[in-house]
Amino acid sequence: MSTLRQQLKAGGIVVPGAHDALSAVLAERAGFEAVYLSGFAFEATQLGAPDMALSTMPELAAHAARMVEATNAAVICDIDTGFGGPNSVRRTIRAFERAGVAAVQIEDQAEPKRCPFLGGRKVLERSAAVGRVRTAVEARRADDLLIIARTDADGISTQEVVERSRLYAEAGADLVMPMVRNLDGRPITDRTPAERMEIYADLARRIDHPMVALDPPPGFTPQDVLDVGVAMVVMPLASLEAGTTALIDYYDAVHSRGDAGRYFAEHPKKLTADLQMMRVLGLDDYLRREMDAAPADQTA
Repeated sequence: MSTLRQQLKAGGIVVPGAHDALSAVLAERAGFEAVYLSGFAFEATQLGAPDMALSTMPELAAHAARMVEATNAAVICDIDTGFGGPNSVRRTIRAFERAGVAAVQIEDQAEPKRCPFLGGRKVLERSAAVGRVRTAVEARRADDLLIIARTDADGISTQEVVERSRLYAEAGADLVMPMVRNLDGRPITDRTPAERMEIYADLARRIDHPMVALDPPPGFTPQDVLDVGVAMVVMPLASLEAGTTALIDYYDAVHSRGDAGRYFAEHPKKLTADLQMMRVLGLDDYLRREMDAAPADQTA
């Protein structure tokens, strides 16, 4: 298994979202070498709550550790603002390093942080934001843990996004993630797919440091985004949308029709919840370990 740093050196990386151990295993089964655990996905699936920074650091670290244990794919974890001041950031980095994650993403929002979908984001002053990134970098015990520094300064200007990204790179961030949800006062949803691609290309050129982009624009592929100079394309929530869509359809079908037969006739099973799924989850290895540990037959 290559480290995330080695994967980056080998070329651009496409990273799907995975919200738990099962989805991480299935992503690896499909061929992905890394997965991304977003704060939105964690709070939705584990707390049944909106993305309001409700989770605690130990809750998230324990969840990430279970994902790491379940898969050989590198796990990238969104740690929001680091769960507090400099000492808390240091403790957070050490906790996620112990959990075995390959990278953490830390952002420059001021508290209370806000999900970009909600609006109202505010960023720290530059010096405090750089200090947060530097604290995260210095807290890690080994370079295997990558630090992804995200800036939410898109509400200020493109130039501010570029300059902050450069500062975070100078502070030691391995990758930078410029948010573009409301760049220069224009919502990303008001821009054409071609314009969005131009933004990625422009930022990658001006920042001149390994950069993370979120989601390819409609009509474009992740590879198209990599081809304009981006190092990593993360699709944080599409897998969650796929899963919830399937569950909504299933529950509606069972509630309205009384059985699941027609649903599965329309949506054939890819895995059955029996030995087939257990084998995908490593059943043969678990059974082998039990056999290897069994005491030898002492009977004559």
